[in-house]
Amino acid sequence: MMQRVTIRNFLLIAILTVAFGLGLRMCTHRREPVSEPPAASLPADTDLSLQDIQYTETSGGVRRWSLSAKTAAYDAEQGESSVRDMRLVFFDKEGREQAVLTAEQGSWFSEKGVIEARNRVVVKTTQGYTLRTELLDYHSETHEITTDRTVHVDAGGMKLSARGMRYGIDDRALNLTSQVKAVFAGGIGN
Repeated sequence: MMQRVTIRNFLLIAILTVAFGLGLRMCTHRREPVSEPPAASLPADTDLSLQDIQYTETSGGVRRWSLSAKTAAYDAEQGESSVRDMRLVFFDKEGREQAVLTAEQGSWFSEKGVIEARNRVVVKTTQGYTLRTELLDYHSETHEITTDRTVHVDAGGMKLSARGMRYGIDDRALNLTSQVKAVFAGGIGN
């Protein structure tokens, strides 16, 4: 009988020691709470929210475009990813960088293959053109950027403005649609 009580007491002491050790370890090794963005700052229909994203689209093993953004919120029902502080790099058929687009906001409609850039949209091409507008669309199927809004183009010694444009990433062709105005630095023929 004495042995049974001793074994029982020993087991009770061992269990209490382990419990005390685990409790002490939990108290001394607290984790700092992870700061999460307030839920109120996300749209109500957001299914997924990410920060500091990077996505590259390829075709046949060749980069076509690469999107990076500070934040992204995905709405599965609409098939839309809303991004902020976006940077979109375009590559030609051989995978060489051709242009860089920056904008304050954007939307990526992955099923449609369209990226819409909004607010302070700037596109800088490797040919030295700088385009500025407030709204611009990239169409992955045709690999071109378009807008029907006013666009301002700085092409070295020439400044252009127009209503609407198309820029083909692969053929590097810039087509201005209407109301085209041009200003040549130093005039024509100098």
